[in-house]
Amino acid sequence: MSLLKPKGMLRYPCIEDDGVQTVKDFHEVTEGRIFWRSDSPIIRKHSVKDESILKPTLLFIHACVADHTLWDDQVAYFTNKGWCCLRYDLLGYGESIPSESYLSKESRSPVKHHDHTARIAEAFLASDGERRQSSNGKFVVIGLSCGACIAIDFAISSPELVSGLVLCAGGVGGLDIANTADEDALFRTVDQYMAEKDIENAARTNVRIWGDGPQEDEGRLDANVRGKLYNWCKTIATREIARNGGSAIPQEDLNNPPAAQRLSQIKVGTIVAKGKYDESSTVSAMDYVAQNIERAELKEFEAGHMINLECPTEFNNWLGIFLDKFLH
Repeated sequence: MSLLKPKGMLRYPCIEDDGVQTVKDFHEVTEGRIFWRSDSPIIRKHSVKDESILKPTLLFIHACVADHTLWDDQVAYFTNKGWCCLRYDLLGYGESIPSESYLSKESRSPVKHHDHTARIAEAFLASDGERRQSSNGKFVVIGLSCGACIAIDFAISSPELVSGLVLCAGGVGGLDIANTADEDALFRTVDQYMAEKDIENAARTNVRIWGDGPQEDEGRLDANVRGKLYNWCKTIATREIARNGGSAIPQEDLNNPPAAQRLSQIKVGTIVAKGKYDESSTVSAMDYVAQNIERAELKEFEAGHMINLECPTEFNNWLGIFLDKFLH
């Protein structure tokens, strides 16, 4: 492992380890600061491998029951395959911190995560000229859950930055699909636990919904995935109760009109994933998205909401086949 001299305004040194250069930094926004991280195969001088191929950067957006580490397995896998990967924490999640002035406001203005995504993408490209040149300033955007919704809004609002979309177990702004009565009852249970500040049971019930699947028996989920999801949900619930993270940070989707009415504007290659055991409204939303984005391809995984965690090998292979199209 080696430490490199920081570039520009980076707050962390660049780290080289096992042929991968990792850069971590914060980007200032009106509401606070956003943590981002890039992991890139090291470009050696005089190397001719893939010299003529422009490869878009992979931009991963996490779920609202996780943080940027949701994508650890995918980043390790695809950097090893020669792809540059960028990810960040949504404001109020992981290492992204709202400012004191924003938190002190009695009425907080909604955060536009798709605008933050564009800011992070531009900050990354500005920090690394070689990557901008080798990627042609383009991204394949991969989002899960609320990350998929943000990815759609980003693709519509910043089409010049997007060359492909991967939408997993998410929703779409402006599409209102009802859950079943049993699913709604589980969500009310979470709300009740949160009102009582019972963080452990709120987290456990969220794992039941987003891990096992609301129609499945508790315990279906692999123990390792369950533990990871529980820890995320517990951390997020703690921040929500403290009103400095999670749903305590209001958000605003793309509107006038919303994304659900603008999917035909998306002209880049798109693949869509849904989980067999996921909540019904998410499954229906992914069906809708696949039907309304031109030439989008839909795949169902034997999983709940957290598809990439439950089926990492199958997910990576599926994503890899899609990415191969950008190499020709």
